[in-house]
Amino acid sequence: RAASRLEITEAAAQAETPGLAMRVAAGVAATAVAVVIAVSLLSLPDPAPTLAPEVARHIQATGVGNPITAVLLSFRAIDTLLEAIVLLFGVVGVWSLAPDRCWGGRPGLAQGVSPNDILVYLARVLPPIGVVIGIYIFWVGADHPGGKFQGATVIAAMWLLVMMSGLRDAPPVSRRWLRAVLIVGPAVFIALGLLGAVVAGAFLAYPDGWAKLWIIIIEAALLPSLAVTLVLLLVGPPQRPEVSP
Repeated sequence: RAASRLEITEAAAQAETPGLAMRVAAGVAATAVAVVIAVSLLSLPDPAPTLAPEVARHIQATGVGNPITAVLLSFRAIDTLLEAIVLLFGVVGVWSLAPDRCWGGRPGLAQGVSPNDILVYLARVLPPIGVVIGIYIFWVGADHPGGKFQGATVIAAMWLLVMMSGLRDAPPVSRRWLRAVLIVGPAVFIALGLLGAVVAGAFLAYPDGWAKLWIIIIEAALLPSLAVTLVLLLVGPPQRPEVSP
């Protein structure tokens, strides 16, 4: 949608013909970048340096049985935090495509489905089961395969099923509870990171003996935020003005 809005400006840019000097400069710059990348790749040490032994030596201190969760929420916690924030910025970017008259309204189009449609039946039966499965996948993620992203995906799919069936409409993006759920996960993550800087000496560091509890708190806060974020990314920008009751 953003690309379609830029077609006018792109047409004007494509009408311009770069001069010989500009084309030569672009070719030299591209060649220089290719040479730098090639030299960098050929200069890599063999074998490549790795922190795997150090991680294996200290992973038990996290108290988490799933090594993936332990790495993502301790040794690479800043990456996980940035991933959650990037998804939140993605929602803001999607909302920015809404027409001015629809700002604050409901995203997507209204769904019209027959009450006797099989989709309606599935939307009544599957969500309770799917939500329980999603929460289970999140909970076991501390010690077994699973986690917040996987659990949030299942829960988001259940919410989408309900909206696709027409049983519930998408909430207006102006709802305060919706925006609160979107930011609660990253906010708790950042808050515990700052608390770690005070009590453990580094941002996103965990005090001794409390690592697993803090990791579970972070994942529990991220679960609803990620589920709502995934749904809002899929349904798109607001397309219907909110109708006052």
